[in-house]
Amino acid sequence: MLGAIDRAGRLRVLEVGCGTGKWLAELASAGCGVAGVDPSAEMLRRAAAEVKGSLCRGSAESLPCRSASFDAVFYVNAFHHFATPESALGETFRVLRPGGKLLSIGLDPHEGTGPWYVYEFFPETLALDLARFPSRARRTRWMEAAGFRNIDVRVAERLSSSRSFEEAIHDGVLEPSFTSQLMALSRAEYSAGVERIRCAAGKDPAFRLRAELTIYATEARKPG
Repeated sequence: MLGAIDRAGRLRVLEVGCGTGKWLAELASAGCGVAGVDPSAEMLRRAAAEVKGSLCRGSAESLPCRSASFDAVFYVNAFHHFATPESALGETFRVLRPGGKLLSIGLDPHEGTGPWYVYEFFPETLALDLARFPSRARRTRWMEAAGFRNIDVRVAERLSSSRSFEEAIHDGVLEPSFTSQLMALSRAEYSAGVERIRCAAGKDPAFRLRAELTIYATEARKPG
């Protein structure tokens, strides 16, 4: 995120779907003037404890912000949650100043996936993600339709982890709240997946829950 912004002067940046404000705090520490929008009042309450900036309740499709008021807009693991992504992109285009930049960061299961215990043991999640995460081609098409140019997709980060079943329970990575993929499951689907893991761990003393995830950055600019 910091590499995507021109740090000349004090920039105003907006995070759409800011959650608890983790990334806004990072941007504020880098000298940016920050603002965040999120539909959850509880998330904004938690963000207010961490971030000195403008925090507003609202949706990506109807941003409570003035036109041409930000130098950069960020979506961090948020784009796939937007009800109507095309409308959200239109709103982002509106609130960006000429020459401003959009950066969307997140998974893209359409690009192929490495081993991930969520997809392996909760197989319903992959089909759900293929439906809710837009592919590179679709993201590009939507951004162009909204008026964005200079669209670039690149790898932002590669995440790797390996845990035993006991470590996974201790660390909370099997809790439904750990990732939106697990939250999207029915109670029966979630329980069945946990039981698959429990059985696999019981059969193999060396069993590990592995994750090799690629996070993509999609960057676009509003013509100036």
